[in-house]
Amino acid sequence: MKKNIIPAVLLLALWWAASAAVHRPFLPAPPAVFTEFFFRIVKGSMPLHLGISLARIGAALGAAFVPAFILGVSAGLSPRIDRLVSPAVYILFPIPKIALLPIILLFLGLGNLSKIFLVAFIVFFQFYLNFRDEAGLVSRRYFDSLWSLGGGRRHLFAHVILPALLPRVFSSLRMTLGTSIAILFMAETFATSQGIGWYIMDAWARISYLEMYAGITGLSLMGLVLFALLDAAEKRTCPWTTQNNR
Repeated sequence: MKKNIIPAVLLLALWWAASAAVHRPFLPAPPAVFTEFFFRIVKGSMPLHLGISLARIGAALGAAFVPAFILGVSAGLSPRIDRLVSPAVYILFPIPKIALLPIILLFLGLGNLSKIFLVAFIVFFQFYLNFRDEAGLVSRRYFDSLWSLGGGRRHLFAHVILPALLPRVFSSLRMTLGTSIAILFMAETFATSQGIGWYIMDAWARISYLEMYAGITGLSLMGLVLFALLDAAEKRTCPWTTQNNR
């Protein structure tokens, strides 16, 4: 607990010092921002916008995770599938897909679907490459041991492949969660009036700096809670890893 508090205290101290040095309305001190944050949480619309963004992120991660996991594990275990799928991933992955947002909006409209699709489309490739690489590292000796004990494909997945992949799954979720929040923030600044990204940019456009920083604080705390939940889930499901035994 102490290790987690010290970085937060240092960040707050740097923020407070910068605010005092600049002494401008566009960089308020932490107490004013936190007061505004609690006011907006209790009486404002920020919880609604945070909830909408959270729902979009959850839907996008879920939509990308399932096909990426199936294709990634299949490609990692089968060179033939890898030769079919990976070249397409290598071609599409480097394209800055945020540039496709206007086209996505034309096809899928201005609602939630276009934003969820954009985020899912981007994180799919990160999921796929992580799962493919990790599945390819699983030693085939474990396969032979399980076959010799009379195990089938169901047992192979449950007792060999899944335990080997779980730490990478959580690592991928942490990485893609950060990407999802960043991409969704940009997507929510286009043709929408809902979501924490819109909330922050709307406050900025109205020169309401305290409200803007309150929104940024809410976004940061949402990410913090999600990362903490992932860490707790990993410790519970992957107790054998070195990281979780520290």
